[in-house]
Amino acid sequence: MKPIVYNGFPLMMETETDGYIYGEITDHFNFDYEEDESCTSGDGFVQAPDGSRAGIIWGVEEEPYLSVCIESEEDRWGVYNVGFVKPIKTIDDLIFNFKTVLPLIKGAYNSAKFDK
Repeated sequence: MKPIVYNGFPLMMETETDGYIYGEITDHFNFDYEEDESCTSGDGFVQAPDGSRAGIIWGVEEEPYLSVCIESEEDRWGVYNVGFVKPIKTIDDLIFNFKTVLPLIKGAYNSAKFDK
């Protein structure tokens, strides 16, 4: 059995869309934000419907984007730089961002060369 990468980090089940789920590495919600502050960058991962995973390094950008940081490997289908369109302060912000980039994530998954 292949090792499960990002083991020990929580899946944010509220983000589940079409079988894809965002996993949290950077804790977006336990920072001591002031009223106008929010999280503008972080690390996470995405779990595909088959249970395989890829890393995400995200920052806030004007337009959603995805680019390859590390190609697919034996234990994951890559690591990607991702542009979220809004800072994260609430779970609704995370869900919105995840759904906005999900078409790009699906494309990366379908293009990844790994043992699916």
